[in-house]
Amino acid sequence: MSISKNQDVKLKLGNLVLAILFSVVPTSMTIGFLGTHGYILCKNLDSRLENIDKASVYELCNKTNLEANFDYVIWIWLFTTIPTWRWFYIGHYRRVARSIKNTAEN
Repeated sequence: MSISKNQDVKLKLGNLVLAILFSVVPTSMTIGFLGTHGYILCKNLDSRLENIDKASVYELCNKTNLEANFDYVIWIWLFTTIPTWRWFYIGHYRRVARSIKNTAEN
């Protein structure tokens, strides 16, 4: 005996909410690492430029780094959320189906 469509929808939605919440941390970590990497690149670029107005290049580089990181937030979050949701859903689906099977046998 398999689970009902209503239970399946509840599992999908519930696990999607869990995945959305749990993917915030790895997404934040990835954006933090990318931001730090960009900051290091800007600092190295700034130290290599000698005859150009360093302040404007350094500020522009940091601004561009932040904008690029924020442009990727949604994609990184989705890349983390979708597999997490699927993993939660499969685990909970199996648990619920096993529980229903055991209940039906008894």
